[in-house]
Amino acid sequence: MAVDGKPAGIVAVMDTLKESAVEAIRALKEMKLEVAMLTGDNELTAKAIAAQLGIDRVIANVCRGRKRR
Repeated sequence: MAVDGKPAGIVAVMDTLKESAVEAIRALKEMKLEVAMLTGDNELTAKAIAAQLGIDRVIANVCRGRKRR
């Protein structure tokens, strides 16, 4: 943010994990399934979220059209 062309503040936006997400990933892994995260988020953000969920394979910066294939 800027006021009269000078820095005046910062705006940060962050998605939060659903309470059931960690348990859902754990259940998938217990079923011997490989879990991967495919996201349009940048790699740094994606890896941070994946780490919270226990996901090792992350594919970031995927445009919306490529997710549907």
